[in-house]
Parts: sequence; structure tokens; C-alpha cells
Amino acid sequence: MTTSTNTAVLLADGGPAGVPACAGMDPEVFFPAYSSEPGNGPTQEEREALAVCAGCPVRGWCLERDLEECPTTYQVVGVRGGMRQADRRALHVQRYGVRAPYRAGGER
Repeated sequence: MTTSTNTAVLLADGGPAGVPACAGMDPEVFFPAYSSEPGNGPTQEEREALAVCAGCPVRGWCLERDLEECPTTYQVVGVRGGMRQADRRALHVQRYGVRAPYRAGGER
């Protein structure tokens, strides 16, 4: 069975009660080829991943673990904890004051 990183940790080490909605799903669902930018609506691929997260009983745990495990914003990738990459990066910056690194096509 293939699982996402957070799901694998939860199933192996325990955590909050409940089975993750993504258990048994292909993790690639949560890493869309094209991620939306801040201020834009989610892409179709992101909406599909967000729909899986919507009813997940461990969504909050997943989000918190992901934010704690990512020391810099460039490591915040994909959809996790019911939030798309752009929104989690913004939350990461808000919480930790870490700005996103240089991005191709953007100013330094």
C-alpha cells in the first residue's frame, strides 16, 4: 500500500484517533503537476486533493505536522492538511516569518 508521508507516520507511530482519508491513495494526488499561485483559485488537481482532505478526521494534525516539519517555505509542497501549497506557504510565513525563496521569473 502506498501512502503519503503524513499517513505513513500516523499509521506507524500513532497520533490522533481516526484513519486518514488519504490512506491507501496514490500520494501523487496530493502533488499536482501545476500548483496555483497565491490569490488564485485552486487548480482542478488541487480541488480533487482538497476534496479528499475535506472530510478527513486527522486534517488538523496533518497540517500542523507538515508546518512543523518544513523549516523553510520551499519545502512546503503539494496539498496537505486541507490546504493547497500556496496557502500553506502563506501560513508558514505568517507563523514563522520566513519568506519564500527566489522563484524563477520573480524578483529577488
